[in-house]
Amino acid sequence: MATFQAQIVDLVGTIYEDTAAMSQFLTDGVRQLVNVLPQNRLDDIMTVHTLDDNDGVTFSLNDSGGHGRGNILSVTRENTQSIKQVCRQIPLTLVSRVQDTDDLMFASTTDPVYYISAGVLNVIPTPTNSQPAEVIYIPLTSVAFGDEQINGFPNDLEYMVVLYAAIRSAQALLAEEEDTELYVPVINTLKADFKQALSLLGVSVGRAEEAKSGGNQQAMLNQMLEFGR
Repeated sequence: MATFQAQIVDLVGTIYEDTAAMSQFLTDGVRQLVNVLPQNRLDDIMTVHTLDDNDGVTFSLNDSGGHGRGNILSVTRENTQSIKQVCRQIPLTLVSRVQDTDDLMFASTTDPVYYISAGVLNVIPTPTNSQPAEVIYIPLTSVAFGDEQINGFPNDLEYMVVLYAAIRSAQALLAEEEDTELYVPVINTLKADFKQALSLLGVSVGRAEEAKSGGNQQAMLNQMLEFGR
């Protein structure tokens, strides 16, 4: 299996020497792609983390290696009947209220909540072994130029990350060498391939391209589609 660097060189047709930048392009590609994937494809790469007395009752949004654990899809907590109740997210300012039994916002086993403080997700009531919580999230994995695969990513999504990095690499080469005849056609071809891949995923490229304001998903997709402009 070829490394991502070799795959990018094949797509661009020229070696890009800045391997640190190439690794960053790949990592950025994962984050950009995750932001525009439809729900059915997010299901392909989502991960479940259990919170209990054994594994810890909080969830850090960054693991010890610095890889992001972003894009929280849902948080649940079991009640006394072992039913997984969906937790509602609250701002940090309301934590004291949901812990007050006399407050209408009080969080119970049938109406649990979660909040994020200093990059750590907390569930109220606190999960236990008999009543654990689950965090369903999309891991934002860091990718290196010498890697050959992205853990948890199917082949078609992995290829889109490589396409993203190839576009960025070709752009960087264009900026360095100012050879428009060589690199502009390459960028435009790669961008067209990327758009086609997005369409096959069910992402509405046309509408997102027209939307210059609105949701974060549209803005992120616009940013990806404007590489060659």
